[in-house]
Amino acid sequence: MELEIRERSDDLTEVALVGKLDIQGLHAVDLEFHGATAAAKKDTLVDLSGLDFVASLGMGMLISCAQSLQREGRTMVLVGARGDVQTALETAGIDQAIPMVADNDAALTVLAG
Repeated sequence: MELEIRERSDDLTEVALVGKLDIQGLHAVDLEFHGATAAAKKDTLVDLSGLDFVASLGMGMLISCAQSLQREGRTMVLVGARGDVQTALETAGIDQAIPMVADNDAALTVLAG
């Protein structure tokens, strides 16, 4: 599991999750993901286009960070989920708690509000 942090501006961070967000993947990226998202207190785009699998623990990490950002008046947007990952997130209702969009342009539209 890999986490790429792409600092976009003083008000926006983009992170990309690549690989499998199973228990091992979660342990590999959890601390760094929290630091780049919730602790940074910036609007955040999370690129999921490289994510091949997401377990319930991974969904919990996404929800936890999104809720922390919401308390700060910030927004997390999930971008580019596909296939089984998109299905799993939608089945779990994650799309009801965190905006999910197809691409960065749509994400920026959500953030603009």
